[in-house]
This record gives sequence, structure tokens and C-alpha cells, in this order.
Amino acid sequence: MSREYQFHCEHAGCSVTVDLRMGGTRELELLVDGKQVAAARAHGHHAQTMVMTTILPTDPPRGIEVEVALPRAFGGDPASTLLAGGERRPMPAREVPRRARPTEADWYS
Repeated sequence: MSREYQFHCEHAGCSVTVDLRMGGTRELELLVDGKQVAAARAHGHHAQTMVMTTILPTDPPRGIEVEVALPRAFGGDPASTLLAGGERRPMPAREVPRRARPTEADWYS
């Protein structure tokens, strides 16, 4: 069974979001203004840090990095930090909308 997390902040007029699914394989997505700009997978259940980079569509374009600290299995919650312009800014977690699960009636349609 997997758990989903989402981290979000505004930077330089852009919406920066990290979607994380923790399961057998940890899947990360970096979105800028709702569009996927980077993705990564982490295998194993040990603590590790993943870094994703992108360039924001600003004038002039600005490069950012997002650092995601993944805990070991059963070791707590992940955390995400935005790295831009020499600053480290924690990205607050926000509630992940639950996905609708099919009902038994949907199986027969």
C-alpha cells in the first residue's frame, strides 16, 4: 500500500509542486505551474535525498533545485526544500486529494 504526499510553494511568480508516492518504488514528480518538468524514482526503503532540477519560465529564466528527503521505511514523513538563489526554503506539505476508488457497480459497466 502506498502513501502520497504533496509539497507546494510559490517562487518567482511560479507555482512549484512536488508529488511523492511512497510504495515499493518511490516516485517523485516536480511540477511548475501544473506541468510536469522532472520525475525520478528511488528504489529501496533506506533514507536518502533526491534532488530534481528545472528552469522556471520567467524572464529571465531562473534555475531551481528541489531537494526531497525520503525517510527509511516506517521512519517518519518526507520533507521537501526549494533551493534557489543561494537560499533554502522549506516547502510546506499540503493535503493530497483522495482518488476516487471504483465501486462494485462500476465493475459491471
